Amino acid sequence: MARIKGQIGFWLAVPLLMGGVSCADGGGDVGGTDISGMVATLELDAAYPEAFSYLSGVRELPDGKLLAADPLSQVVLRVDMDAGTADTLGGVGGGPEEYRQPDQVFPLPGDSTLLVDLGKTYLTVIGPDGAFHDGMSMALPTEDGAPSIIMPRALDSSGRIYSEMIGGFGQGPSDSVGISRYDRSENITEAVVTTWRTEPLVNRTGGNVRMSLPRMVPNDDWAVGSDGRIAVIRANGYSVEWHLPDGQVVLGPETPYETMTISYADKEADLEQSRSAGLTISIMSSSSGATSMQMSRGGSRGGGDGPSVEDQEWGETFPPFRNRRSMVSPMNEVWVQRWLPADQPPRMDVFGPDGVLKGSVITPENSQLIGFGTGPAGGDVAYFVRTDEVDLQWLERYRVVRE
Repeated sequence: MARIKGQIGFWLAVPLLMGGVSCADGGGDVGGTDISGMVATLELDAAYPEAFSYLSGVRELPDGKLLAADPLSQVVLRVDMDAGTADTLGGVGGGPEEYRQPDQVFPLPGDSTLLVDLGKTYLTVIGPDGAFHDGMSMALPTEDGAPSIIMPRALDSSGRIYSEMIGGFGQGPSDSVGISRYDRSENITEAVVTTWRTEPLVNRTGGNVRMSLPRMVPNDDWAVGSDGRIAVIRANGYSVEWHLPDGQVVLGPETPYETMTISYADKEADLEQSRSAGLTISIMSSSSGATSMQMSRGGSRGGGDGPSVEDQEWGETFPPFRNRRSMVSPMNEVWVQRWLPADQPPRMDVFGPDGVLKGSVITPENSQLIGFGTGPAGGDVAYFVRTDEVDLQWLERYRVVRE
């Protein structure tokens, strides 16, 4: 069998600031940020007392509780942030109420939830009562025999799935990635937008082909709002491009940003952050044309056995933002994670529905935004996962207080 393998790399009061980006030839008070225009704060509202091994998203339920999937601990939890308790849903195995590596959860219509099970390469539906229902395979057949893989990045309020078009490695330009929208009820996939990326590195050894991306290089990012609007964050020129449900495209202006050299310490920090988050997709095809697929999350942890800085290809200067970190808020803003040196305060830029920069959010240290919601008391909240010094992850809820 020919084996094709791809690696995809996938983090108190905190002020929301106006004027969060300075030009390359300008300076700021804190890491290039003008701290004079505070318009809101993130206030820590609740912290779950138990650690996760890995957590990349949460699904807020109508009662304010959360569904969360930890692929490394192999568990799906219904979390009560205020009580500090959680119930386990389902169990590990191959049965109908079981999963092998539950990775992500997304809201579906009718208060249901879509569970991404990497171990089964299956999308399972979880009902409002926590019961498991039939779903669908993540690998859709195609005419040429190579499966088309649905790896959800977002769902809209109609339950349509948005994902990067993975499959048939080598198809299409190597510096672009198509974004698709899959309608489960109609079984129809359509291409909706194309993003740009730095060309991948290809290594062929015998019958094996391995594709990887250089690290800390510019790549477009994208995120989806509940109404189906798509924000494409362009790396070249640093601008936001909104693709609306009615077909209109709103182009925001280019946003100046600081140009900073990547140090060896920055490379080490980036490598350490990604050790447990790698997603491996293996597609195997036989001479008869039959194909099979395996997916898994995880990697080396604690800096022990993973690749070193010298084993990677690196960029020279910081890209304007991190890939796969952008999220659309309930106010149809897109929050974009800036890529900054490790010794600077982390922040996210906030762009409005017109694509214009509104300000910047100083975010918690060693944390990543993984969701928005309203919380049990109402009002805007943001969910962050914080990674500690031993790579354990802690779920926290912040109130977004706007002045």
